[in-house]
Amino acid sequence: MASAEAGRAKANFDALAGYFRDRSQLRRALGWASPTLRAWEGDGPARPRSQYSERVRQLLAVARAAHEWVHNDVGRVGAWMVSANDAIEGLTPAGVVRTLGDDGVERLLSGMYRIAPRTAARAYVDLSPQDLAETLDRLGLTGPRSALPVEVDLSDFDD
Repeated sequence: MASAEAGRAKANFDALAGYFRDRSQLRRALGWASPTLRAWEGDGPARPRSQYSERVRQLLAVARAAHEWVHNDVGRVGAWMVSANDAIEGLTPAGVVRTLGDDGVERLLSGMYRIAPRTAARAYVDLSPQDLAETLDRLGLTGPRSALPVEVDLSDFDD
């Protein structure tokens, strides 16, 4: 019977694996050899090494934060985790976590708005001014209000 800690580690591993399109990306993100990855697949190890459980937990925290920026393709998160990122000097987010541990996680999370994978922008829609006004009205968004006239006393500037 696996311990509660082993159960949590396995649940975290399964959640993390859901962000990757294939096991080779997951293996690269974790920095594990194939036999270690195989041991975690299926039932998982009965007594996982603490450094492996920690790595899974750390990467899962980063993956979940990155997922907030990708709405339609969870697999993009895994690809992003193992891809060089110009915003972090060409390093991979997974590499930062492997090297710096919890400090790397905190640094990535604090700058996620700059480094996160983005959902592709929608196609541009060209609306006429009337169509745009009707759409805004339908959404309950009111148009700009005219500014009230302002009385200004310029008598001090007369010669």
